[in-house]
Amino acid sequence: MNSSVRRLDHEVSPDQLRAYLEHNQWFEDGKIRSVATIWHRRDNEDAEVILPLSYVKDYRQRFRDALASIASFENRPVSEVVSEVKRLSANVVTIRVVHDDTSDGTIPINDGVLLIAKAKDLLSAAARSLYAKRKQFTRGAPKEAKDYLDTLLLGQTEIGSYVVNVIAPVQAIADGNNVMATNPLAQAITSNLIAGLSALEKATATYEEMGDLVVFDEAVLAGASSNMCDALLGFSGEKRNRAFEVTVTMAPVPLFETKPAKFMFDGKYVDTLEKASGYYKGDYILPGRQLTGYITKLSRPKEETSGTITIDSTLGNVDRKVQVELTGDDYHQAVVAHDNSKLVRVEGDVHIKSKSAQLLNPKNFGVIEIEDLL
Repeated sequence: MNSSVRRLDHEVSPDQLRAYLEHNQWFEDGKIRSVATIWHRRDNEDAEVILPLSYVKDYRQRFRDALASIASFENRPVSEVVSEVKRLSANVVTIRVVHDDTSDGTIPINDGVLLIAKAKDLLSAAARSLYAKRKQFTRGAPKEAKDYLDTLLLGQTEIGSYVVNVIAPVQAIADGNNVMATNPLAQAITSNLIAGLSALEKATATYEEMGDLVVFDEAVLAGASSNMCDALLGFSGEKRNRAFEVTVTMAPVPLFETKPAKFMFDGKYVDTLEKASGYYKGDYILPGRQLTGYITKLSRPKEETSGTITIDSTLGNVDRKVQVELTGDDYHQAVVAHDNSKLVRVEGDVHIKSKSAQLLNPKNFGVIEIEDLL
């Protein structure tokens, strides 16, 4: 047995292998004194696995024999068995990129690098929103969460457009005796990821009906953030031109069968994610709005026919000072309205930022007379 195969047995524990056997319809059918358990199958009387207990003298060799027996029955290499055992005791996030240029299982290198980086960012966003619900996180994850994120594994890529698997361990081998320690953050982070993705999916559908980015506020309470949106956007590539899907499969638990949660992101969904990310960052556009309010500031350079006015207006129940660029007669009307403390109105797209707001493509500027209000 070569050294690479010898190293594989250190990657899984007896508890993990036992869980794998149970999951794949093997059953414990006896013991060899107090040193090993015997496993058989109901559909094949000749199949047998001897699983040693961790304290026996020749444990490592006997454990390798058990792996070899399983590999022989399944007719595949020991390395594939070990990978499957590890996946069974972990949560798996599968990202599948769908585009004409990925149909053969390859992807442009820049987008491949971005995909892998954003895969970790996605888990990081889910981890950070466990501790606080915010629209945007500007600091890294807490140390405990960061330490767990550093245990993530990148699984083998698959054919099927372009598929990447991120393996998030639920358990880790704690010591040389293969004593298993469960990390409580593992399931919490993955559950929070599913909740955040579900909330974004729901908010996106509502946004398509209402056209109001405010619907994304509720998703924050479920774990969504600009960080999560940006990670997802990275899966669509540098040009944001690829559809993708994210499937989250949680490790099975005793007596319960977990179903994978799948989320589809087509081109329209990607566009909405970009808007949601900007909204969470306080940098977004509200299209087709009419502003009404009083002019509080006028500014026009000398020798210029156009100038900037500032209107106190209300957008989405929030009072804002919105800057509007006006030309010619419109600016003259604004000066008169300001001098006479009259209300004005104007239409356009409002570009909202964290500390400012500006009307884009202004049109239909006018003064509101008293009779207009009656």
